[in-house]
Amino acid sequence: MTAPVTIQLRRSLLLVVAFAASCAATAAEVSVLAAGAAKALLHSIEADFTDVSGDRLQAHFDTVGAQRERVERGERPDVVILSQAAIAQLAKLDLIDRDSIRDIGDVQVGLAVAASAPATALPAISSAEGLRATLLAAKSIAYADPARGATAGAHFATVLQALGLREQLAARITVLPFGVDVIEAVAAGRFELGISQSSEIVQHAGVRYVGALPAPYRLATRYQAAALKGRTNGAALLRYLAGSAGQAASRKSGFAAP
Repeated sequence: MTAPVTIQLRRSLLLVVAFAASCAATAAEVSVLAAGAAKALLHSIEADFTDVSGDRLQAHFDTVGAQRERVERGERPDVVILSQAAIAQLAKLDLIDRDSIRDIGDVQVGLAVAASAPATALPAISSAEGLRATLLAAKSIAYADPARGATAGAHFATVLQALGLREQLAARITVLPFGVDVIEAVAAGRFELGISQSSEIVQHAGVRYVGALPAPYRLATRYQAAALKGRTNGAALLRYLAGSAGQAASRKSGFAAP
């Protein structure tokens, strides 16, 4: 190999290394605190988001209440994905960049049964009377812990009270830490009925989504994504979620258009 060719090859290799280093320098690790309702969504977009942006997601999941409290206590992720009410609370504390807020979509508190349950024998919950009869007939029921700030769990606890069934069903009810735990347990056959957010139900192959709770017990919750004040690493993620790919993934994950 002649000297000029060797020099040119070295220059080319240096350019490749410099380009790779430049890409690594501009890539970011995006830290996200998200509610469990958004877990399937973030998992579904992770690979494509990294391909498109070069950034990597580092997401942590918990109930809305627990994640909001973490931020209030001083944690500073790049992005939070929480209920609209929780985002508003953080904005009042001047912890959120208000201009960064993006709607993800709406979810409903609903019922799940195991996927093995015959479609022709799904509970009828289109009316308050049907819901009451379904709960009374169930051998076992699970929902997420209201004390941990679980939106669906807290709402269902009030529904039980309103229906006058709290004491009557106490022996058949189990409270689990998170909505995802509820759905996993129903899928495994541990409980006949599970109550959780629609976004935690529809994406799980092991369960069937019976439907949303009927009026007057229906609850729709809007979820939003926002950057923490002074944090810029999440800009690409917020753009992705607001774009066509992110919105399509949101709908597929059980979030209805706002």
